[in-house]
Amino acid sequence: MKIYTKTGDKGETGLFGGSRVKKASLRVSAYGAVDQANAALGVAANFMETEILIKVIRVIQDKLFVLGGELASDEEGRRKLKIRIGKADIAFLEGVIDEITKSLPEKTWFVIPGMTKGSAFLHGARTQVRFAEREILTLGEEEEVSEDILQYMNRLSDTLYAMSRYEDEGTKKDMESFSAEALSDTLAEEILRKAEKKAKELGIPMVLSVVDDGGCLKAMKRMDGAIKGSVAISRDKALTAVYFQTATENLGKETLPGASLYGLEQTHGGHVVTFAGGMPIYSKGRLLGALGVSGGTVEEDKAVCLAGLTSMKD
Repeated sequence: MKIYTKTGDKGETGLFGGSRVKKASLRVSAYGAVDQANAALGVAANFMETEILIKVIRVIQDKLFVLGGELASDEEGRRKLKIRIGKADIAFLEGVIDEITKSLPEKTWFVIPGMTKGSAFLHGARTQVRFAEREILTLGEEEEVSEDILQYMNRLSDTLYAMSRYEDEGTKKDMESFSAEALSDTLAEEILRKAEKKAKELGIPMVLSVVDDGGCLKAMKRMDGAIKGSVAISRDKALTAVYFQTATENLGKETLPGASLYGLEQTHGGHVVTFAGGMPIYSKGRLLGALGVSGGTVEEDKAVCLAGLTSMKD
């Protein structure tokens, strides 16, 4: 079907249900503002760091299509709707707000938007949601509007405020380092996350591996586009750093012909690596494991390794 229909060329549009209204009508302004809010959420999601919150945004976007559809329906159309915004949708947003605020410090002053890209765009979406809420309230003064729609939009602006604060706090946490007794799954994933962030900044798809102090693989990430050969190299770099409790590049000179460790590469089933890209993970002077990176030049691999280990506080 064609995108253009020419039926709106005279300033009118059709509602679900069959009736037609002016494009400048309160109803069109209301669902148009919801459409703007949905688009703003799509932009925000592309600048956010917190994966679980991005998934929540996508759920909300689906619900805004439902909400907008109800606003874009006349009385006959609303009777035909099979899905409408309801109490369960409002409860979902309230649950998101409650879960987020558990991890946020108390704040008794106004928040200035723009601490991070993600939170800045969330604040932009929040203000657009507020605008849409006002447009819906104006419509409600002349025509029937579901109370659930009004409650949903009100909770949504609160949800986006909470999300924006979480994005800001997440950035602060990103600057903090960890002190740990053991290499937990959470810490391993955090190390990979920071390493991957650096690899993306360099524009190089890499394979990142974290092993524990016994050489067992704790976490691995193969970025889109990373060559398959980097999978084994990344793991072997991490294993080498654990086996010898030093950065792999430190073994380079020692394994040259005539040096004290000549032939070391042939040990451990040939899995020893003697060039940069593998570094041990220490906390409080204790070896927890190691990080191995492969995919770039030795200097690039080293830079990504160092970025991953900024998670640690010795």
